[in-house]
Amino acid sequence: MEEKQMLSFDGRVAVVTGSGRGLGASHAKFLASRGAAVVINDLGGSAQGTGASATPAEEVVAEIVAAGGRAVANFDSVTENPEAIVQTAIDAFGRLDILVNNAGINQARPFGPDVLPSIRQHMEVHFFGTAGVTAAAWPHLVQSGSGRIVNTTSPTLIGFPQQTPYVSAKGAIFAFTRTLALEGAEVGIKVNAIAPTAATRMSDEADISEEFKQFMRDNLPTSLVSPVVAYLAHQDCAINGEVLQAQGGEVQRLVLGFNTGFTSTDLTPELIQQHLAEILDPATHVPFEQVDKQDLGAVGK
Repeated sequence: MEEKQMLSFDGRVAVVTGSGRGLGASHAKFLASRGAAVVINDLGGSAQGTGASATPAEEVVAEIVAAGGRAVANFDSVTENPEAIVQTAIDAFGRLDILVNNAGINQARPFGPDVLPSIRQHMEVHFFGTAGVTAAAWPHLVQSGSGRIVNTTSPTLIGFPQQTPYVSAKGAIFAFTRTLALEGAEVGIKVNAIAPTAATRMSDEADISEEFKQFMRDNLPTSLVSPVVAYLAHQDCAINGEVLQAQGGEVQRLVLGFNTGFTSTDLTPELIQQHLAEILDPATHVPFEQVDKQDLGAVGK
């Protein structure tokens, strides 16, 4: 690719949460390699959300700086002090153009009476962490004139056993992305999300076979997710409100939508039973574009 065709981030400032390891570190280093100044935010805790250490963020900063890039570390929690994360970007680089919400935890467990604390913790870190840092960043992204937000949901949002806390939080981020994109469009901000699959510390600690873990290490590197994040973070990004699944070099649109279903003004349980095949028919799926037009039409009425 010729240099003039490359998507450059010169003059742009990014915050990447949870970027001391794994996907976040990969995203941050990729953005920095294309010219962005980056805030490396990481609490430095375990994948389950315990503990703290400055080392992961400091090591990523050192690697970026050694390669000729610009980066500073931030060790604040996305749940407790999101404003400080954003302020680090303003203090160090004078502006903020890009927010990549990546921080998260994972505690796999079967559903039952004792799972509620884990659900709350996942919602606090994944959803409220995303919402909190986004709220703090919003006025700066508006001021940027071409602010970009890249959230992190998951392909597991369609359902995954023993992952109710994690999947529920990722589902909330999906809805948050779709809704915020409508508001962002009014002020020059584009909001999209990725649904990544990659070999990380979380996958290494997951309750899956060692064979599959090795498959992920061999075939699903974080380096094949970060270019997708970079496109969504670039000021030339042409889409808004989308979720792109990324794994092993594959990039796909993740869609939740409606089909044409069945309609009756005299609904009965028996009619539902009788027309269930129609109601569930995937062949009549309505794409998001048409649903969006219907929604926007309803709003305009």
